[in-house]
Amino acid sequence: MLPSLHISKLLSAWVAVAMIYAAAVTLFARWKALPSWESSNSILTVLSAWLGVLLVFRINSANDRWWEARKLWGQLINDLRNLALKTRAHVDLSVEERHRFARLLSAFANALRLHLGGQHASAELPGLEVEAKHIPHLPGYVAELIHRMFADWHRQGRLTDTLWILDVHARALMDICGSCERIRNTPVPTSYLALLRGAIAVNVLVSPWITATTIGWWGLPVFGVGISFLIGIELTAEAIEEPFGDDGDDLPLRTYCKTIETFVTAFLEEPAPETQS
Repeated sequence: MLPSLHISKLLSAWVAVAMIYAAAVTLFARWKALPSWESSNSILTVLSAWLGVLLVFRINSANDRWWEARKLWGQLINDLRNLALKTRAHVDLSVEERHRFARLLSAFANALRLHLGGQHASAELPGLEVEAKHIPHLPGYVAELIHRMFADWHRQGRLTDTLWILDVHARALMDICGSCERIRNTPVPTSYLALLRGAIAVNVLVSPWITATTIGWWGLPVFGVGISFLIGIELTAEAIEEPFGDDGDDLPLRTYCKTIETFVTAFLEEPAPETQS
């Protein structure tokens, strides 16, 4: 996972190296008066087509991972909102229980954010800091507490026929967690990355020899623009294929958690409206 500033620095460094190489090749070709290759355009076309196919697959796979993660967090927001609304409507809760349940719903989102980022900062889970301090899987622990509350309400007779209305959303929490873990724990195959980066390297090594013998020094700006796009696409794909973090190209998970917290607090910690007879 690469932060945006690091991408810019890497891109500048790689393009600078490639341009120095291209300038050296052009100087050598002009000094030796190397003839142009009859099939140079065909070679460049084949290289570009081969590389283009690999780059399209690369950026599409990275975008798919990022967009799937975004949809999963959108589903999480909806499920937590539904839990807040339906619990308020179907279960007669005390003020303390409403506060507790609101904290648990907010805590699940924050626990998942921390878990996906490889952190275990239980201090960011208000009300659960001490009990969650040594729990290896924070989202699973918070989900268990939510199910325990449902079980208590069911035993007390406050949640009987309507249990399934809440369970469908509660069950979705760990489904979403598992899907996010699948994205995080399944990297892009290294063999494919090696093939793509090898293709970029071949393009960088071969292209200056073709442009130097056909259009001379004017080939340098053309080469510079082309190689900037090639390397830039690869670095961008590397940044967005891991969407769980705090970098600029990652999902704004803290914002999503704040959205959830604001909603569940407003609907669960406020007294329920009186029904008119």
